[in-house]
Amino acid sequence: MNHRVIWVILIALLLPCTVFGQRASVDSSFREQAIRYAHARYVRSTADQARLYNGAEYVGHLPTIKGYPYLDSLWRTGSVTYDGITYQNIRLLYDLVDDVVVVPHIDSVYRMQLQNIKVSQFSIADHHFIRIVRDTAHNIGLRTGFYDQLYDGRSKVLAKRVKTIRTELVQNAVKEEYLSENSFYIGKNGLFYPVKTKRSVLNLFADQKKILRKYLRENRIKFAKNREAAIVKLTQQYDAATRSL
Repeated sequence: MNHRVIWVILIALLLPCTVFGQRASVDSSFREQAIRYAHARYVRSTADQARLYNGAEYVGHLPTIKGYPYLDSLWRTGSVTYDGITYQNIRLLYDLVDDVVVVPHIDSVYRMQLQNIKVSQFSIADHHFIRIVRDTAHNIGLRTGFYDQLYDGRSKVLAKRVKTIRTELVQNAVKEEYLSENSFYIGKNGLFYPVKTKRSVLNLFADQKKILRKYLRENRIKFAKNREAAIVKLTQQYDAATRSL
């Protein structure tokens, strides 16, 4: 619980007791219980926050590199499940170069890098990322890392978002910039398959290929124009077409 909320509770509880100082002893007992409860919640809350803000300092990248290494150039308010606890309304950055989640330290100007192994999921800027561990029973075909969960139905669609740093020597000067790359995976029958082209998606859903081709034509979906949206829509349509199978 946020400590500000706790103080509001305490003020609300104590104010009537101040105005009406002659309340019965039962009211005094209730007030003491409320104070102890609020204090205990505050202690537990700060202990939980200490668990979140105990990572290593995040150093980041050189400011001379063109662009930015994050999913978004600005801090965004989101949520993160860390070490089994879900924290809401947390300012986050997601470093796509190092594949790490960054939070501002609660007591200073430092930025903290969360331990990947303790992050099970986080949401930021309308994206929901989950941590996949390589070659577990239901994640065969993926490397360990954070994946953007685009569709979570009978079939699955994940995106692996990565940034790399390109270095060039131009007129005896080193110039660097961030390059973005997205890879897409469809989960079917417990396995994940990389998909890139319309053909690769249709071949994966070969048992419904004719229906899916018709769906693309009738809805004027241009795969090359928006590959990500097309992959999601085709997967959703496949699940709809095979729902009774």
